[in-house]
Amino acid sequence: MVNMSVTELKKRHMAANQTVNTLRERLKQKRLHLLDADVAGYASSQGKTPVSFGPTDLVCCRILQGHTGKVDIFCPCASLPTH
Repeated sequence: MVNMSVTELKKRHMAANQTVNTLRERLKQKRLHLLDADVAGYASSQGKTPVSFGPTDLVCCRILQGHTGKVDIFCPCASLPTH
């Protein structure tokens, strides 16, 4: 085991705290950047119609998984079956 003085331990602790705080701040900035992505605005700027969902569009959808592991998405309101 390496013997360190209390002063050295305090210095290392302060450096580690600064590193963690810097990484935390970078993560916050990255999250804010990702939240700022406006998909509907981008679609409009490209001349596309943004996708929109009504309040009941996805309420009736269920994901069904049988004993075989096959996953089906069951939407009785949808006109076309999806899987």
